[in-house]
Amino acid sequence: MRRIKHRLTLIYTFIIGVFALFLGIYISYLIQNIYIDALEKRLFEEINMITTIISLEDRYDFTDNLEEFAKELGEDISTRITLINTKGEVLADSQYDKNKMENHLNRPEVLVALSGKVGKEIRYSDTLGIDMLYLASPLYKDNNLLGVIRLALPLHEIRSSIKGFWYNLILALTIVFLITIFISTKLTNRITQPLEHITEIARKITKKDYSERLDINREDEIGQLGRAINIMADSLENQMKTIHENEKKLSTVLNNMSSGVILIDKNGIIIFANPAVEWLIGVSENTLIGKYHYEVGKQESISELIERAINNKESIHTEIGIYYPTKKYLDANVVPILDSSGEINNVLVLLIDITKIKRLEKMRTEFVANVSHELRTPITAVKGFTETLLDGTINDEDTRRTFLQIIHKESDRLHRLISDLLDLTKIEQNKEILNFSKVDLKSLIQSTIATMRPQIEKNKISIYEELDEVQVEADEDRLRQVMINLINNGIAYTPENGSITVRLYQHNKDFIKIEVEDTGIGIPEKSLPRIFERFYRVDKARSRESGGTGLGLAIVKHIIESHGGSIHVESRVGKGSKFTIIFPKKKYDIYET
Repeated sequence: MRRIKHRLTLIYTFIIGVFALFLGIYISYLIQNIYIDALEKRLFEEINMITTIISLEDRYDFTDNLEEFAKELGEDISTRITLINTKGEVLADSQYDKNKMENHLNRPEVLVALSGKVGKEIRYSDTLGIDMLYLASPLYKDNNLLGVIRLALPLHEIRSSIKGFWYNLILALTIVFLITIFISTKLTNRITQPLEHITEIARKITKKDYSERLDINREDEIGQLGRAINIMADSLENQMKTIHENEKKLSTVLNNMSSGVILIDKNGIIIFANPAVEWLIGVSENTLIGKYHYEVGKQESISELIERAINNKESIHTEIGIYYPTKKYLDANVVPILDSSGEINNVLVLLIDITKIKRLEKMRTEFVANVSHELRTPITAVKGFTETLLDGTINDEDTRRTFLQIIHKESDRLHRLISDLLDLTKIEQNKEILNFSKVDLKSLIQSTIATMRPQIEKNKISIYEELDEVQVEADEDRLRQVMINLINNGIAYTPENGSITVRLYQHNKDFIKIEVEDTGIGIPEKSLPRIFERFYRVDKARSRESGGTGLGLAIVKHIIESHGGSIHVESRVGKGSKFTIIFPKKKYDIYET
């Protein structure tokens, strides 16, 4: 911007200076011509006067008394007078000795005068050593050419006048230059200062600083430019705010997605990966970015899909299995992003973990198979014994009674199975509304044990109580069902002379703890993660003998969790098991939380 300012000032100064210079030259030339014209006019009048005098007076025969005549007349008119005969010889000169003067026949003004015309010339005088203006006229007497009379005036006065004029012109030009510089500086400042401000604002805009605005109250093009810059800055600021907000939203979405997102350029270099990718494939996003997709991790299946998408320019949607860092099933979407010419710019990879879905599908398949098997067993028994009775054994009292007892037992088992399935379904689907009330847990556990004591004694098992006075807000019937299932489980898997211990005490100010510990056969470590699954049995034969449905612990888990509590199990094979419940003292609505 400084260069523009200086260039404008220089241009204005140069234009005015050149104009003033040419004007001065023209004026000096004009003055010189006017002065010379005036001198010529004066000399012409004087030469006419002298020729008239010489022609009228007989005493001047152009041979004698010329020296005196020339000097007297030259002094009177302040002009140098030279008389020359037709041969070019100087007969007299008012200011110089004629004897020392050379022949003047070759002088241009003399030659013109000898031809009968008035000759004039401006040239350097060898005699006087100065520039002179010469005017020569033929001199006649009785129509006879006597010679030439030449008048001359020095031009040093003109030169002095022109020189003085140039001194004044230079002084004037200097003043004009200074005034021009001052005016042009003011003028260029008026032009360039808003431009400098506009440039500064533009620089800030390029640095993403949109806070500055131009304050220009002008209606010219610069004012229009300033307003346009302000409008552009407002628009850019709003657009950048929108972009930043969208970037934050997109970043928040990408960073909190459970699905992995990877963006790859056309050369196969990873340029973006969200945090979920690290959990899915075991490599951090910082490690991924900038690497070729084949160089990172041990995921050949993903790299093959990416390479296929790049080579074939086609979207790929498939399910893949990976084994690092853990075994997972992924739903992979690989989408090439094409430019307007159909060439690949980027490749987007979306990885969705479907391991749980696969596991649920497997569980559903197993559940259907288990339900079918569990239902088929009592139905087959009922049908088989019924058919036997119908075939003729119904008349045998002992056989009939035995078969009917078996049918009754299997019917009870089928009823329990269906009831447990319905209860579990209701709890899992949150269709059952819990009836919260103040529950005295100690009394509830004691009454439950009293109800089950005949079965406990029948199995020759001891049961111990370590119960504190505790009250909670809960569904009493469901808590009773939890205690029945846990104690039943202990009875089923504890041999004779074993024991079951039920403990109840304060865990902290907000939670209580219930423990049901037995000295039974225990649970193998590999079975502990699945112990709360539906139809899962550690000892299937013992479970069926005890009439278990395989749903008791699943129902317990869902009831406890629906109250906002948790349950876990500790066990050692041959030593026994301990189920621990952490339960909130106050009402906990899982639908609200």
